[in-house]
Amino acid sequence: MISARSRRIAIVVVAVFAVCMLAVRAYRWIAPHSAPRLARVQSYEPGSVAVERYPYFCTDVRDGDTIVVRSLGPVRLIGIDTPEMNYDIGVPQPFAEEARLLCKRLVYRKPVSLEFDEVKRDKYGRALAYVFVGDTFLNAELVKAGLARTYNFPPNERYMHKFKSIERNAKRDRLGLWAE
Repeated sequence: MISARSRRIAIVVVAVFAVCMLAVRAYRWIAPHSAPRLARVQSYEPGSVAVERYPYFCTDVRDGDTIVVRSLGPVRLIGIDTPEMNYDIGVPQPFAEEARLLCKRLVYRKPVSLEFDEVKRDKYGRALAYVFVGDTFLNAELVKAGLARTYNFPPNERYMHKFKSIERNAKRDRLGLWAE
């Protein structure tokens, strides 16, 4: 039979372990990247200063502008907005499925690099990031294909001028959303 003292010690050990696990999860939620994941690479913009990108692995694509990565969860692409899939009512907006499929083709089950800006999370708890697959800049590719609009998330504006330029070209060429 286990003594009352041994039971109390076991309960305290389990409680301390649970608190430690919650603290680790809270830290990952607040700071989406940790020091061991650090990888310094050059920015997308030629001649700009080096920025930090963090390696992850894409496990799911929810829609054109939201992916899921291992150990971080949902990631919302900064600077763009794609049509909504409207899973709740079952009727996607025009070009929503095309945006999701392009995103899926580029990142699903692939290693990705995330580049964070000033604000790391949105009000829904999703990480906010620029997403790269090798040399391919996912956020820019969606705008280039005419499947995303530029969307300003101040103060996260690192590539906004690039997105606006790409969007002007997509409008001029009448691609995707701009076909009408």
